[in-house]
Amino acid sequence: MRFFGIFDGHSGNICSSFVAEVLHKNIDNLTQFTETDIATVVMDTDQQFLDSELFQNKDDGSAGIFTIASFDKTTNNYKLIHGNIGDSRTVLALKQEDSSFTAVPCTFDHKPTNEEERKRIEEAGGFVEYSRVDGQLALSRAFGDRMLKTLHLIPEKRKVTSKPEIIINNATKDDFLFLACDGIYEGDIFTRESVIKYISDQLKHNDDLAVISASVLDECLRRGSRDNMSAMIIQFIDGTEYSKPTEYIPGPFEQNDSRFQEAYTKDALAAGYTLEQALQKRTQIEELEKNKTSSNNVDTNSNNQNSMTPNSLI
Repeated sequence: MRFFGIFDGHSGNICSSFVAEVLHKNIDNLTQFTETDIATVVMDTDQQFLDSELFQNKDDGSAGIFTIASFDKTTNNYKLIHGNIGDSRTVLALKQEDSSFTAVPCTFDHKPTNEEERKRIEEAGGFVEYSRVDGQLALSRAFGDRMLKTLHLIPEKRKVTSKPEIIINNATKDDFLFLACDGIYEGDIFTRESVIKYISDQLKHNDDLAVISASVLDECLRRGSRDNMSAMIIQFIDGTEYSKPTEYIPGPFEQNDSRFQEAYTKDALAAGYTLEQALQKRTQIEELEKNKTSSNNVDTNSNNQNSMTPNSLI
């Protein structure tokens, strides 16, 4: 059995870091994996964060998605239990007979404007304004967010609840799974279907999932995303021989955005780089990409000339 998850923080990264560190351990302690048991341990993990003396003055929150995968020897298929709290998305790519992939949604966004979500919010004494809980939070389910939790109520009845929506389905060794936070889909930069198409096209000539994941993020930036982004691709194959060191790849630097620069600096420091070193590494990357493009252009021109020569002799 394996656990995969992405936790997208807001108002800071304290809550998302806590959940990423603790939730999988709590789930690992379960003796059975019923929907009720999983939902309970998720809400208990949220309560651990809310009750901790270390975080009493913190208003951090986090969306979260996770998948618990197990192999069924009798069918040679994989059972997938997907949990969702917030607006990150999990998509299962099912391989078809023509080798294309169909995108199957495994999560649905928890927005305050959803009828069921609005009902719970209002019954807990809250309201929805500007498509936000109490005019503040654009999610109706999340970890943390202490100020919107109505802590006198049981977890599943709170204005902002951490009760996960759980969906169960199956996959084969030919399928793959894609987990990502909402930055991937911001402003319909990607839809579920288009991102699966993008990844499946990449898989035709590259089997390095880390490289493909990075390519998805780069493409989001190219298309205009300005939200933070996390993504994960999971294939149902033996990955024991796949072992590569963690690599820090700095992205483009925004000169006129102070908040972006602050986040960029923190990201660099977390990877062991100063801002200056990160920018130097980015310059090297851009020079390599420029040289590669120039080389490809030369090859293309050379090939065009070669293909034209016989025609000119006829």
